[in-house]
Amino acid sequence: MPKQPTFAPPKRESAYPDRDLDCQMAIEFAFRSVADCAEAAGWAEREVADALIELAHNHWFALDAKDKMFEESGGVIIRKAKSSPVH
Repeated sequence: MPKQPTFAPPKRESAYPDRDLDCQMAIEFAFRSVADCAEAAGWAEREVADALIELAHNHWFALDAKDKMFEESGGVIIRKAKSSPVH
């Protein structure tokens, strides 16, 4: 299995100007590697770009849906009740 890429961490734990750009720079090499591998497999550069955009959008929408679910439920998670042992 290929070695997982190492990414530079954020400069600070909390929000700061250009944090989004720092994240882009941190993951750019891995992003480019994925694109290069897909293109080497025969996918057109535009197809790869479109696929990466769609994957990013789908990931964002999933995160947004999860956030909305917790906002609407007040962060409550309902779990199935454990059955009591029969004696």
